[in-house]
Order: sequence, then C-alpha cells, then structure tokens
Amino acid sequence: MLATAHSISPTFSRDVRTLLRMQGVMNASHFMTVPLLALHMSITLHFNSVALATVMSVNLLSAQALPLIAGAIADRFGSRQMMALGLGLRGLGFLGFGVTNDVTAWVCFAFAAGSGVACYEAGLYGILGRQPKASLSALFAANNQMLNMGTAVGPIIGGLAGLADTRLAFGASALLFGLLGATVLRLKVELPETSDRRSVLSGLRTAAANRDLWRLIAAAFPWFFLFPQLYVAFPLYAGRLAGPHAASAVYVVNGVIGLTFMLTAKRWLVRINPVTSTRYAYLAAAIAFTSVAAFDSLGWFVLFIAGYTVIETIMLPALETMTASLAIDGSQGAFFGTLSAAGALGGAAGYYTGSWLMVNGTSLETWAIFGSVGGIGFIASSLILPAIPRQVSLE
Repeated sequence: MLATAHSISPTFSRDVRTLLRMQGVMNASHFMTVPLLALHMSITLHFNSVALATVMSVNLLSAQALPLIAGAIADRFGSRQMMALGLGLRGLGFLGFGVTNDVTAWVCFAFAAGSGVACYEAGLYGILGRQPKASLSALFAANNQMLNMGTAVGPIIGGLAGLADTRLAFGASALLFGLLGATVLRLKVELPETSDRRSVLSGLRTAAANRDLWRLIAAAFPWFFLFPQLYVAFPLYAGRLAGPHAASAVYVVNGVIGLTFMLTAKRWLVRINPVTSTRYAYLAAAIAFTSVAAFDSLGWFVLFIAGYTVIETIMLPALETMTASLAIDGSQGAFFGTLSAAGALGGAAGYYTGSWLMVNGTSLETWAIFGSVGGIGFIASSLILPAIPRQVSLE
C-alpha cells in the first residue's frame, strides 16, 4: 500500500490520504472472503439453496438499504464514529462466519456484516463529500483506484488461505476490520467540517426534496441493476466455462485491470465531465454485455471482464462525483445514503434476475437482456442528466 503514496493527489489532507489507503486495505479484506462465502456455505456447510440465498440477500439488503438512515445519523452525530462502528460490525460478522455452522446464526452475522458496510460507507462518503468541490473528481478517482488495488490483492490472499482452511480468511478479515476501526478513531479529518450538522429527519427531508438527486437516481438505476452481476452472473458464468475456481479469477482480473486503467487514465477521468462519461459508459456496457451472447467462449469472457472493469472504473467515480456535487452542506451522508438505498432496490432486482437467468435462461437471453439494460441506461442518461445543473461537471 505504501507504494501508492505518490498516486494520491498531494492536495488532499494527510487524514484524507489515510482514509483512501484504508479503502485499499478494507477492500482487500472484503475480497479475501466474498468469493469464498457461497462456496463455503454450499460445499463445507452443506446449506441448501434457500439458506444460501437468504444469507446473501440479508447481507446485500442491509448493506445497501440501511445507509438511508446511517448517512443521516452520520451527518448528525459524526462520521468517524459511524465508520468505526461499521468496521466493528463487519469484523463481528466475519468472525461469526468462521466460528459457527448454524444457518440462523449465519443470517444474523450476515446482517451484522451488511450493517457494518452501511455504517462504514455512510460515514466515509459523508467525509469525502465534504471536501472542496473542485477536488471531488480527483478524490473519487483516487478512491476508486484504492478500491481496485484491494480487489486485485484480496482474492489472491483469500484463495491461498482457502486452500488450507476458509475459516482462516474469515478470521484474517475480522482482524483487519478491527484494526481499521481503531485507526479511524484516531483521525481528525472530520473536526473542521461538521459545524453545520443537521438533525436526522432534516437531513433526510433535504435529500428527499432534491429533484436533481432523484434525476440522478433515475439515470443511475440501470447501473444499479447491472453492477450486482459482478457477484452473481459473472462468477457463475465463469464457473460454467472453466470450473469452480474461476470465480476468484473474475475478481483478480477485475482488480488488476481496474487498477491499471486508473493509473494510466486518472488525469483523463478527473478532467472529463461526469455526465458525458456516464452516458458513454452505458453505451459501452450495452455493447459489451450483448457481445458475450455472440462470442460464447472463455477467452472472450476474460476480455469482456476487462472491458466491463473499464466501464465500472468510469461509472462509479462519475456517480459519486455527481452525488457529492449535488449534496447540501451538512447533508452529504443523507444524499449518499439515499443513492445507496435506491441502489439496493436496483441491486436486489439485478441479484435475483441474474441468478434466475443463469439457471434458467439461455446464454443469448441472459446477455441480451443485460445489454438491453445498458441501452436503457444510455437513453435515460442522455435524456435526464443534461437537466441537472452544470455544477456537477465541476468546470
């Protein structure tokens, strides 16, 4: 992680740079275990399909729906405290995965881990969203860069640990989350930025009444549907083509390509208008997803993962930059929480649709549907995003 120090803009404060590096470690810890969860539940613990789906769904929905409240709470009572609570809950969840074999307990620990994601991200994006608006594009590009580094490193470590005992990966993740929670409490990044704290209900009302935020959510909804396929359709399809160990390879390729693209194209990503980049990322997604149906082979799918990763690396910072630019001072957490809650709806739809299509649909049907969603995103972003005020371009 120390090798990345010069890749992060020196205009950020020391504590913001620490938060960005923590993102890399956090995502490495996350991806040490995520590729192993379904495999461990089905092969080692012999959970049936209903139990497995319930655990994964509880984790997903708690992680993406709870930020609606968690973000407003972070705005009111403090982002660092919310981040520390989130990291502690995630550590508790992964520790529980390693010590219990009971389905009900796994559901409870999945809820704890998902709630931890909600609390952590609500606090983190509240802090990042309070940084000077002129730096937001560079900030979220650097954030995505560190996340990709973790995505590249984590599956490799987790795969090696899984060869011995999957519970070792769960335990290591729990330990890292605990250490990160202790670290974030020592930061002072929030102190000069929280003079305009709003009540929880006031923050939620401010976000709910912002029409431009809802325009952004409407334009982002197709992406919320497509993004979960990284965790559902991609590993299942890779496993169908190349066996069960191909799932981890998906995340390694995703992380390595994302990091490489970010390092080489970061200046371009900072300069480009996020409205424009979102529109053309959707167009690329429509073409890329549809192409998998036309070229049904392992080699093409690896190329598709590389292309998808470039699209993801463009899309996520653009949406985060636009959200932060629209956010009212003192309500940044509520704005990001509202976006995340909307993402939970789209993500749940994508999760179940992707699972159903991979089991019941043909390759043509599956990837053509995904490509069509990308096309809808291109049309929606072309019609809706230009109506949002020009400050989101940060020009």
